[in-house]
Amino acid sequence: MSMPLQREPAIAAGTPYHLLARTPAHRWWRPLVGVLLVTALSVLFAVLLYGAALGFAAVVGARTDPELGFADPLWMFVVGFVTVAGLLPAVLLTARIVQRRPAGTLSSVQGRLRWRWMLECARWAVLCQVLVLAVGLVRGDQWAGATWPGWRTYLTVLALAVLVVPFQAAAEEYLFRGWFLQAFASWIRTPWPGAVVASIMFVALHDYSDPLVIVDLFVFAMALCWLSIRTGGLEAAVALHVVNNVASAAFEATRGVPNLDQSGAYSLWEVLPTIAVTLAYAWWIDRRAARSGIATTTA
Repeated sequence: MSMPLQREPAIAAGTPYHLLARTPAHRWWRPLVGVLLVTALSVLFAVLLYGAALGFAAVVGARTDPELGFADPLWMFVVGFVTVAGLLPAVLLTARIVQRRPAGTLSSVQGRLRWRWMLECARWAVLCQVLVLAVGLVRGDQWAGATWPGWRTYLTVLALAVLVVPFQAAAEEYLFRGWFLQAFASWIRTPWPGAVVASIMFVALHDYSDPLVIVDLFVFAMALCWLSIRTGGLEAAVALHVVNNVASAAFEATRGVPNLDQSGAYSLWEVLPTIAVTLAYAWWIDRRAARSGIATTTA
């Protein structure tokens, strides 16, 4: 006699994005256990990816340091993004195992990534980065003293950025604008306390020390939380984050391999354009979503 398969409790129709973790299976302790599991799995996947990168580097003959790992700055650049990408499977597995819900509920209210909508958001995100670049070109001092590294180095960095950065940026979105936002809302129903806490954690993860950059990152994080709630999914947030990081890598590569060191001082005129563009993007994408009839609650 066959036993019936256990199914996930159904999510009620009309549920907004931030409450998708509050299923009939929800219990107050599930988010707490989820924090422990997502932390453990993130460390596990990061170690596995780091080890795989070390092995691949040995095969291709890249320079490595016995104590610090990678000595080649190009490999440091790649591994820095790849290890963060390990957050993505950790978050998806945690939602499935601990909260007993489909992992797709982290993507959107439709239980999946809405690719056409994300591509439209990416188009506007590219325009935003072009505007930031234009402001930098007008100011001029952004490239003062820069030395062109050569086409081979530049194209190598650009190709690697296109390959690995989308996974890193998506992983951060699924963790902060997805899992943490929904976990906090499952307790208190409103998304905003969770949005503030998740944004603070996002800023802390990047370990910047300059106050202006901290403000910039916090505005960026809160704007993406707001967009995820308003549009019923992570597509707009993932699109801007991916385009922003790929564009930053492409700009920095004009001076050589980008340095992942988060220290340094920034002027107000270096930070203001990115803040303004982030807010403009959030406002415009919200309008586009409303006009396009993008679903903001479950069907």
